[in-house]
Amino acid sequence: MRLNSRAAARPRYGVLDVVTLLFRELVLMVLVFVVLFALGAAAVLTLKKSFTAGASLFVGVGQEYVYQPRVGLSDRGAPPTSAEVTQSEAAILNSLEVKRRVVRAMGVESFQEGGAVPSDPVKQEEAAVRAVGAGLDVSVTPLSPVVGLTYKSDDPDLSARVLNTIIDQYLTYRREVFQDRATPAIQTQRRAFEDELAAADRAYEDFLRTNNIGDFATAKATLGATYQSIFAERMAVQAQLNQAAQRLNTLAAQQRRTPAEIALQQDLNISAQDQILQLRTQREELLSRYQADAQPVREIETRIAQLQAYVGTGTAVGAKEVRTGPNPVWVELETTRINAQAERDALAARLAVLDRQVVDLRTRQSQLTELESRNATLAGNREVLTASIREFQQRETQSRADNELVKAGADNVTVIERAQPPSKGKSLKAPLMIAAFLFAGFTALCVGLIRVFLRRGFVLPSTASRTLQMPVLAVTPMKNA
Repeated sequence: MRLNSRAAARPRYGVLDVVTLLFRELVLMVLVFVVLFALGAAAVLTLKKSFTAGASLFVGVGQEYVYQPRVGLSDRGAPPTSAEVTQSEAAILNSLEVKRRVVRAMGVESFQEGGAVPSDPVKQEEAAVRAVGAGLDVSVTPLSPVVGLTYKSDDPDLSARVLNTIIDQYLTYRREVFQDRATPAIQTQRRAFEDELAAADRAYEDFLRTNNIGDFATAKATLGATYQSIFAERMAVQAQLNQAAQRLNTLAAQQRRTPAEIALQQDLNISAQDQILQLRTQREELLSRYQADAQPVREIETRIAQLQAYVGTGTAVGAKEVRTGPNPVWVELETTRINAQAERDALAARLAVLDRQVVDLRTRQSQLTELESRNATLAGNREVLTASIREFQQRETQSRADNELVKAGADNVTVIERAQPPSKGKSLKAPLMIAAFLFAGFTALCVGLIRVFLRRGFVLPSTASRTLQMPVLAVTPMKNA
């Protein structure tokens, strides 16, 4: 029986069969291994060392991340978390614009490694941008405000220079990204408000001048105070007028009861008493010459008795001469009445003036009440425009100051560490040599297995017995063809 004869059944190999057959293909496998490993080793030996420069940035929460309404100074939003800000800054670092600016700042030739250079400048720039993107790595640590940067290239100085340029261009670009572009619009709106305020001022001044008002609030307050004062004075004058009128009536009544003329002087006729005194004097003289019962003495005594009897009747004394004139009381009452009448007339005239003033004040108050709504509208427009102008001026000033501070370096991004040229480079020769060795060995093994499994016929007795399920009784060598 020939073991290598053709058979319809597919050979079934065991593990020992495969190992035995692989040893038969050892020369081919070694040849394949040597060729592949030599090619891989040659490729690995041509690799250069890579130098990685590192830098780090501290990213804080700045004003640009806080929501601020365009109109109004309240209702500002809550600031984002540190992780959100870090992710945003990392996205700006990895942006294509930053890479393009780095290429333009350093020049395209800095990223050309001596290979085939495209003739088109646009393609050269795109290739340089891809080179920057391939060497740049931005790492963000969760819940940390620090952003790590690394750049890898074959030249240590180039790695440090490119990374520092990336940081500089990133800081410049982020200021442009977060630049407040609302300042010109705020200035335009402020000027528009100023024009509207000037028109509102003119309208309000025309309104005040037309209605003869200096200041509406002051005029209304003054008018109210004046009305109260005049009204109180009117009430007082009215009470005084009633008092003066009643006093005048009382004086007139008293004057009617008082006579206009009275006796100013009255001389009495007392000749009888004088005669009695004279007779008594004569009697005393007669007593010095006569006895008390003498005839002349008795005559005088008789005459004295008669006169005394006459005086005793009460008719001996009377008005001898009477002088009359004006009654002082009546004159005083007349003077007081005239004064009271003058005072009453003055109070009546004053009350009439006060009545007219009250009517005028009420009319003016009615006019101001009618004009109050228009005044409130015009004054409200002026106040709103003034407040808006003040607010926009404040926003404009703050925006300009913030831009100047950012230009001066007051930023929420701080460079913790700039890139320095690395002193040690990293090479992948050892791992790549191991990978080339393993690849060459694996490929050689695959070639041997392919040769084993593609071989036709039964090369080993065990393969024939296992495939045909028949015992192999003898093995004879195959003759040459």
